[in-house]
Parts: sequence; C-alpha cells; structure tokens
Amino acid sequence: MKKILYSVFMLATMVLAACSSDDTTEPAVKRGMVLKANVEDTDTRATITDNEGKWKFAFAKDDMVKVGNDKVDGYYTFTNDGTVFTSTDAKQTAEAANWCAFFPGETIDLRNQSGAFADVAKNYALAGATASATTGSDGLTVTMKAKVAVLCIVGVNKGDILDINVKTADGKYVSGLTADKKSADFSVDKSDTKVSLLNASDAGVYYVVVPAGVKISVYNGNEPLYSGDKTMSTTKADGLKAGKYYTLTTGMTKGSAKNKLGDDIGWVQLWPGGPKFATQSVAEKLDWYEATKKDDEYVWGKNWRTPTVEEIYGEGKLYASYNKTTSLYDPVAGSPSFSVVTENGEDKLTFTGVQPGYTNNKLVIYNTLEGDWSYYHFWTSSEIDGYGRRFMIAAYTEYVTGFGPSDRDTKNQKFWVRPVLAE
Repeated sequence: MKKILYSVFMLATMVLAACSSDDTTEPAVKRGMVLKANVEDTDTRATITDNEGKWKFAFAKDDMVKVGNDKVDGYYTFTNDGTVFTSTDAKQTAEAANWCAFFPGETIDLRNQSGAFADVAKNYALAGATASATTGSDGLTVTMKAKVAVLCIVGVNKGDILDINVKTADGKYVSGLTADKKSADFSVDKSDTKVSLLNASDAGVYYVVVPAGVKISVYNGNEPLYSGDKTMSTTKADGLKAGKYYTLTTGMTKGSAKNKLGDDIGWVQLWPGGPKFATQSVAEKLDWYEATKKDDEYVWGKNWRTPTVEEIYGEGKLYASYNKTTSLYDPVAGSPSFSVVTENGEDKLTFTGVQPGYTNNKLVIYNTLEGDWSYYHFWTSSEIDGYGRRFMIAAYTEYVTGFGPSDRDTKNQKFWVRPVLAE
C-alpha cells in the first residue's frame, strides 16, 4: 500500500435568488448556491486499485453534501444533479464565517453495514473547511479529505461466521461518526455495549468502513483477524490511514501440516472457501483406487485427502475459457490466473489468486512431458460412468490448449496426486 488518495472538491458559489424579505431586521443576505465538485483521478464512484492500496472515490448523481458555518446551527443540503451540487436554501452570511463541508452527511451510522462493495461509498466520510473565513459572496473553496479507511475482510472457510466489531483505545465500541464544525472533522460515536459493523456468514469478500486516524482494535466476535500470516487486532496509536483499504482474513491462507511420514507439507488457498492445496505432489504416481483411500489409509494420512472435481473446477475456482479465434484457453476474470513458463530448463504452470487476500498466493504444478507437449495434471476423487476423473491442463510451450476434467481415465492408470488439507 503505497499512497493515500484524497478526494479534492472545489466548491464555487453562485447567486440564484434575490434578497430574503422574511426578516427586515437582519442585514440582507442572498439565498441559493451552486457547488461545483471535482474528484481527482477517477471516473467511477468507488474503485479499488489492489497494488496501490488506494480507495478511489467520485460523486454520483443524487449524492448529498452537508455545508455549514460557525454562524448557523444547522447545515445546508446540496444535491448532485449529475453535474453540480445545488441548494435553494443555502445563504451567504452577513459577516465572514468559517465554512465546513461533510459527506455523506452530518451523521454516519456504521452499524450493520452490508459488506457489499457498492455500499462503501455511502459511508465514505469526507470533510473539509474553507482556508479562511468568508461570507460566501465570492464563492467557497473547500478541500475535503477522507476521514475513514476501508477494511476488506475475507471469510476464508466455508461456513465462516463473521461478526465484525471495532473498539477504540478506551475499550468502547465504534457505532458511527458525527460531524464537528470546530475541527472540520468527524468525531467517533461510541457505545458501552457491543456493536456489530458487519454480520455475515460463509466464505467471501466483505467491505467495512471504519474510522481512520485513531487507534482501533478489530475483532471477529472475540477473535482477532489475520493480515497475511500474522494476527492483527490493534493498530498503532495513529490508527489506519484515511483513504486506504486494508485486507484482513478470518484465518490463514497459507500454512503447513504434517503427513503421516512426518514431513511438514506446505499448503496454499487460492480463493475464499476453496480447498487448501499442498504445494507439492505425492512422491510417486498412484492409481485412482490408491488416490481415494480415506483417513489413516490415505497415502499422506488423515491430515490430507484427494479433492473432488466440483471443489476445484468451475467459475471462481480453477477455470478457463476457450478462445475460438486462437483455439487456446484463456484465464477467466474472478478465477485464479495461470501462466506456463520455463525456468532452469523446467516447464511449470503457476496459478495465482486474484481476489483480495489471495493475490500473493501461488500454486505451482510441474509438467509431464509427452513429445513436444506438456501435461499438468493430477487425480481427483471423483468418478463418472466407472472412470476416474483427472484434472488436466495441456500446453504447447506457453500456450494452453486443453483445460478441465478428463472423464475417461481408467482407474488403474497411474497419475500424480496433489492432495488438499483435510478439514
């Protein structure tokens, strides 16, 4: 995560209506303003750039900005018509005032967020103030900055229960944000009793807005989450950086486990809820019957097993699309990417995770050469019409020409076995 992206808004004021005649005892002020908003370097409402750790933001039609000053108690509402923000009620002040602007409003309820990517923007707090006091008669210029960070929380296992709650340094639970004109910022709303910012079940990727710039502790229920292979619960004193997003997982996506031979075998997961593949194959080729033994009779013992076709192949899993133009198979968006390369005279196929929390996870399969062709394959525990089912990728140099289950392998044939962790 390299940079913090701030959204900068230039708010220009223009008179729309004549003087108010409601109260002749006050100096004449002009009512009605138009606010022009520009957002840096983005053309969509909210976008993730994974390798930069930035959350990009832009306004959408019907978004609202609340604007106030130290001469009035409340706020004026400006609504985006698709081009500019307008308010028919906003009034210039008779004497210079300090103006503040807040998005999406003066209060933000962070409880029970949906976890959906599209819903982040409605809780993405921005605030700013004019550089000096002004009546607004010559227009307002306000630089608004992000005041929150985004947690990208990954449920790694099927059936995961997520109950995300956040505590401040004093041990109280975060529930929301409230605008503060004096500081042109938001203060954190707190509760003595537990507040859930997200409730969800099952594996998946969920997005949660949290306060930035203050020390917080993040929990799933009462348990800490993981950042890579390390547990993460409490931030440093200055908290998370505003405008950035942070990926946390409910468990590890890489690790190791023993086999019955006493070997420590590494494993890696490539997508949420996916199997945890061994990073190496069984030392010798096995037939289907040997590859599908159970528990202690399995070649590596009860900690490991041979996966089914259904849990490793399909959209979002190991998958590819056939390109009729090239007669080759290409990676599919949302599924692990793949590439065939030669290193030190050895061909290998590498799958790489593409979802948050998995972009550094790789699974390498080494080839079986047959003439000029390479085959990257391993048994599954599935069967069809009396045949075993083998997962198979065929390639000619770096070009993938076949991808998917092979359904006509006799069960006494011997192929490599790539176990997954038994859970």
